[in-house]
Amino acid sequence: MKVKAEFFADLRDRVGFAVKEVEFPGNTVLELINEIDASCGGGLSGHLLEGGRLKELVKVFVNGRDVRGLGGLLTELKDGDVVSFFPPVAGG
Repeated sequence: MKVKAEFFADLRDRVGFAVKEVEFPGNTVLELINEIDASCGGGLSGHLLEGGRLKELVKVFVNGRDVRGLGGLLTELKDGDVVSFFPPVAGG
């Protein structure tokens, strides 16, 4: 399967790119995170996950829809999907 992964703010520095097509054998958001984490030398999952779940302020979208309203980390992906990752953002 091949999807487009987009990373925003400091996550870009963590993975080393802003946008990348990722080919991987899985089909869920969690499997995509694990694939990218392994290819980037680790550390990504620690910024996104806590106790096996998305951190509260982390946002992950599949084709513009928040995965929390879909299947969470087990949201199934299809070829060509766009998965966007946003770190916690605060301010005002």
